[in-house]
Amino acid sequence: MAKPKQNGVRKSVYISKELEESLEKEAAEKGTNFSNLVRMILVEREADKKK
Repeated sequence: MAKPKQNGVRKSVYISKELEESLEKEAAEKGTNFSNLVRMILVEREADKKK
């Protein structure tokens, strides 16, 4: 059964190969995937702005 769609938007960004490799490695170390890691980074950034 497919997961229900979340209330969100999809964006495409261009990043360097080096940044991609670094983020992929970090994601693997944290036991997650690239998309979830980027999402976590952005959510943390927004939370820090509100402090």
